[in-house]
Amino acid sequence: MSNNIFSGKRFWLLCKQHYIQNNQLLLLGTVAYIGLIMIILSFVQMANDLTPHDLEIFQNFLIAFVGIFGVLFVGYSFPAFRSKESTINYLMVPSSVFEKFIFEFVSRAGVIFILLPLIFWMSFNMQGFFFSIFIANIFEPVGVQYLVHLDIPEIDNIFWISTMIGSWIFLAFVLGFTGAAMFTKQPLVKTLFCIAVIVIFFIGYAYIVLEELGVGKYDPTESMWLIPRNELGVFQFFTAALLVANAVFLFVAFRKLKEREV
Repeated sequence: MSNNIFSGKRFWLLCKQHYIQNNQLLLLGTVAYIGLIMIILSFVQMANDLTPHDLEIFQNFLIAFVGIFGVLFVGYSFPAFRSKESTINYLMVPSSVFEKFIFEFVSRAGVIFILLPLIFWMSFNMQGFFFSIFIANIFEPVGVQYLVHLDIPEIDNIFWISTMIGSWIFLAFVLGFTGAAMFTKQPLVKTLFCIAVIVIFFIGYAYIVLEELGVGKYDPTESMWLIPRNELGVFQFFTAALLVANAVFLFVAFRKLKEREV
């Protein structure tokens, strides 16, 4: 790859600069995240007669905490774009557009999919051990493997179902990321509003096509390859559509970043 597009040395300096400028903010955010986890888990345990938390509670709260904080974190990607002065300073950083895009994407994805779950796992076990000091019930620690290991029942087409769910999760991340690149002020609010409008539009469009126009009653023949005819075909169709949507939105985010350099 051309040195004008990506340079490992420049990319490392960009990472180092970001850490130096934001280390206090990152530390305060981490402390606040841990504190909120500990407080909520403690209230829930007290409401359950001090019964220690189990694996089911761990997985439910893991999804909730990572989901909520992940949306908030990714929704404010490219923080330098929130004001004109910081935007100019950011664009003057001696790094290519591709390096800035990759850094923002990888750092946000790394925090959401790796750091937030790990911090939650550590906080969950810390809270459990702390309460076990004062109660007779024994707390069973949750292993780190349960961050990625889920009790999935034996069902057909598990590969395509898992891929489709993963694509949905990644699309939620990509939508927030793209919205932060497009909107300057209140990017998360505007992104959620646009998503709501699009969802309402497609629901209305699907209703008109399937019900009012009678397409839902049509029985496609085998030659209609674009229309799925069985359960596996439905999963494959939606998975392919989600993968294409992820790629398109990432391209849009990159183009918006490149436009600001002009």
